[in-house]
Amino acid sequence: MRKLELVFKTSDEKLKTLSINYANGDLSAEAVTKAMEEISKLKMFDRDGIDPYATPIAAQYRKTEIDKLFDTRGE
Repeated sequence: MRKLELVFKTSDEKLKTLSINYANGDLSAEAVTKAMEEISKLKMFDRDGIDPYATPIAAQYRKTEIDKLFDTRGE
């Protein structure tokens, strides 16, 4: 499974990661940067006076590989 991870700096200088499970796998850096900037401009996720998505910092795809040993759910 691939996840898109968006890393932001909060308004109190900490890092916050927003993970999206079913993101398009062909997004360009420019498209993701623009989307992150738009999320930041919304300022709609304020928690106790802290904006968790204040400044876009990084974006990356994270791939998780699963090696099943057994699975009886389908039986």
